[in-house]
Amino acid sequence: MQVITTMEQLDAKIAECNDALNNRSDDAMRALFGGFRVDFSADAPRDPFSPEYRAFQLALYERVTAKAYSVANERTLFDPGNYVDRPFPYYLGSTATAGHHVMAMGFLLRTLDLAPGARVLEFGPGWGNTTLALAQLGFRVTAVDTEPNFCELIRRRAARHGVAIDVVEGDFFWAETVAEPFDAVLFFESFHHCDDHMRLLRALHRAVKPGGAVYFAAEPVIAGYGVPWGLRTDGEALWAMRNFGWLELGFREAYFDAALARTGWRAEKRCCAEPDWASVWIARAAPRDATACEPPSATLPEPGPRPEPDPPSDPAAERLARELAAVYQSTSWRLTAPVRALRRLLS
Repeated sequence: MQVITTMEQLDAKIAECNDALNNRSDDAMRALFGGFRVDFSADAPRDPFSPEYRAFQLALYERVTAKAYSVANERTLFDPGNYVDRPFPYYLGSTATAGHHVMAMGFLLRTLDLAPGARVLEFGPGWGNTTLALAQLGFRVTAVDTEPNFCELIRRRAARHGVAIDVVEGDFFWAETVAEPFDAVLFFESFHHCDDHMRLLRALHRAVKPGGAVYFAAEPVIAGYGVPWGLRTDGEALWAMRNFGWLELGFREAYFDAALARTGWRAEKRCCAEPDWASVWIARAAPRDATACEPPSATLPEPGPRPEPDPPSDPAAERLARELAAVYQSTSWRLTAPVRALRRLLS
């Protein structure tokens, strides 16, 4: 694993990834993601719930992307008409990538506890695979995405399948405007794109009915994450931020649980055995008593040491392990923009 310490080194790695995409394949590019990370060697403010801590993380984002964060940065450029029949992950032609995506989506569907015909609000649906599945199951679905191309794609896919989906072009804070709350609110690999997650967690009380639930599926919430929350510094996230300006955050489990508690939620984690990153967090409103929302201590325990993996038995196994890690441990399905569109963009 190469640890990058300067922006010049980072740009060289990003160029290498882009070259792999242009001249070989998406898989070749992904194989490079697991081989580098960044170490900015900077100390964040101690209190992860403070405005200073959030400002520190957004300053790191600005250092990586060379621009201040705006939701307008979350663009994904492609022609929706080209992907109505073969959206991600199917257009890639990779059974491994598609298989893991379907497994993650299947685990979420199995975890949902909804009555027939329930109203579901999905934020950041992207390609709309989960959205379509919910609609085909008979749920009344509203999908909110900030990307106009994804909104148009979901509308066209819904029409092709003969199902009704209410598609809204808006950001996460559309939750603050909900007039009729939903039975469930869903995030599938999208919550970690929110630049003010505490504000969003508070707003979700307006969006979900009493007794309803919020589902956070396949999000980068990791027991041993290096900081309470903040900018991800793995190769895949850095490539997305440096190339396109997308915000890629990660969360330590202890912090995520504490953030939910501070905003009035009681959390439960449903662990997925394979792929393990497909685990689902379920949040329900905590009882309104004197202690239910007592703020946890701002000082969170440091993660324990990460066990070293067993070394591969030969160089070929080592290469395979790196490739599998790059493909299967992705934490953002939105990251994979269509290969042909990306090739045109990068050229």
